[in-house]
Amino acid sequence: MLLRYIQVEILKLRRSLALLLCVAAPACIAILGGLIVLDRGSDWRTFMLANCALWAFAMLPLALTALSVLLAQMEHGARAWDHVLALPGARGRIYFAKAFVMAGLLVGMSVLLFLFLHLAGYAVAAVAPGKLPGTLDSGYVAWILAQMAVASLLVAMLQLWVALRFRSFVPPLVFGIAGTFAAIVATSARQGVVFPWLMAVNVLTPYPARQAAALLLGGVGGLAMLVAMMLHLARRDMVSGT
Repeated sequence: MLLRYIQVEILKLRRSLALLLCVAAPACIAILGGLIVLDRGSDWRTFMLANCALWAFAMLPLALTALSVLLAQMEHGARAWDHVLALPGARGRIYFAKAFVMAGLLVGMSVLLFLFLHLAGYAVAAVAPGKLPGTLDSGYVAWILAQMAVASLLVAMLQLWVALRFRSFVPPLVFGIAGTFAAIVATSARQGVVFPWLMAVNVLTPYPARQAAALLLGGVGGLAMLVAMMLHLARRDMVSGT
């Protein structure tokens, strides 16, 4: 039964802009990074890590904000929650299915960023061979992006919870944008260790304890947030209330 709900949520993606967003967001980072290194020059390691940092700091949280809105508005926009929640066994399963798809899209964007960065780097090396010296360590880049995906699970579930809770798309958008910009202020602050929007950024810090905290709080915290979201929304008569 749960698998059926997940399959339905995946099929719904064809009628939304979610898949386009998942391609466009990492593509923008790779194209911008390629243009910058083509103009200024760099090395493979700096090119990869700098673009991973830009992804974690700005594009990823904003993309998760937009994705949460798109996933929630499939029902909110059509005012379909009354019908969906009236189905046998739907309450709880539908929320888990949406969270599963959200996490899957997060992983998918990370994979696409990995591929697009390689394509951008090889394109720069082909056009201007001297602009990108050094050795490419693809395994290390993949490991960094995988850790970022795990650390971002908390933000993903937070955003989805807000998007499902409110019928209007405004609250989750404001929530996500405010969190992203607050991260700018909290980057060097002591509280940045536990700030959800900085978990992916903390993966790149040279401090092992901070990296471990990001993975623990982001990953385990994301699962805990999923459970809390399901318990909260399952007790509501209508998710589409304001």
